[in-house]
This record gives sequence, C-alpha cells and structure tokens, in this order.
Amino acid sequence: MTAAWVDKIKWFVILVLIQGVIIGQIQVLRYAVPLLYVVFILKLPSDTGRKKLLFYSFLIGLCVDIFGNTPGLNATASLWLAMARPLLLRWQTSRDASESFIPGIKSMRTAPYFRYVLPSVLLHSLILNTVDAFSLVKASEILFASLADTAVTVALIMIIEFVGRKK
Repeated sequence: MTAAWVDKIKWFVILVLIQGVIIGQIQVLRYAVPLLYVVFILKLPSDTGRKKLLFYSFLIGLCVDIFGNTPGLNATASLWLAMARPLLLRWQTSRDASESFIPGIKSMRTAPYFRYVLPSVLLHSLILNTVDAFSLVKASEILFASLADTAVTVALIMIIEFVGRKK
C-alpha cells in the first residue's frame, strides 16, 4: 500500500468518526447540521476515475448512515455529489483535463475553490434534506435546512483549508 492510500484511509476513518460521533450530534439552531464528511469526496484527486469516485462516495455515505441510523440518506446524497463533481470541478479550473491535482486552496486559489465547494455542498445538502423529508410539501423548510447546512459546512471546510494552508 502506498503512502497516498494510507493517508486516504486515515482521512476516511477520521472524517467518518468525527461526523458520526461528534458532528452528527450537533445541530445549530435546530436546522444546520455540518456535513464535514463531504470534504473527503471534494478532496479526491481530480483524475479519480468515475467508478472509484462513485464507490468512495457511496462508502463514506454508507458509513455515516450506519453511525447516524439514517438508512441510505447520506449514501444517496454522496452518490449525487460524486456524479456532479467532475462537472463542478471542471467549471472552476482552467487546467487541462488530463492534469492531476487535489482540489484545494493551494491548487485552485481561494475564489475558484469556494465556487467549487459552495455548489457541491449545496447540491449534497438539497438532496439529503429532500430525501429525508420524502416530500416536497415542506419545500420552504427543506430549502432553509439545506441553506443552513450548506453555510455551516462551507464555513468549516474553508476554515480547515485555511488552517491547512498555513502549514
């Protein structure tokens, strides 16, 4: 196993544990639930194949579902994010499609990275809250919860990026 794989496995386990044990129990103003585990999907190398991306996304979503007793909600939202990720990433980079990089402030700069993270997290949150409600009758509540989840999650991701950038 290469050092890169060991690092990915460590991040996977750390993010699932943080999400399941700590963050899953937090709700800011009864609506905003940080979805920190999506950073694993967003930070996979740009040249990660479609099948691997879908597999990793499903796996991390499923692990969070097991911790949170939410059968399939996070896995579903994570799969949708994985399907949209290549397009969202391509919109924010001027790099050649064959060039491999790990998305982040260091590789993309702050504004493009923010423009990549914000719609990614919003998509994930909208799908997660819609599937959770299983109805569009309460569309305003779904939208409010999604926007609150997105705001908290994007803020956490950007803080992590800025702290990591200083190292």
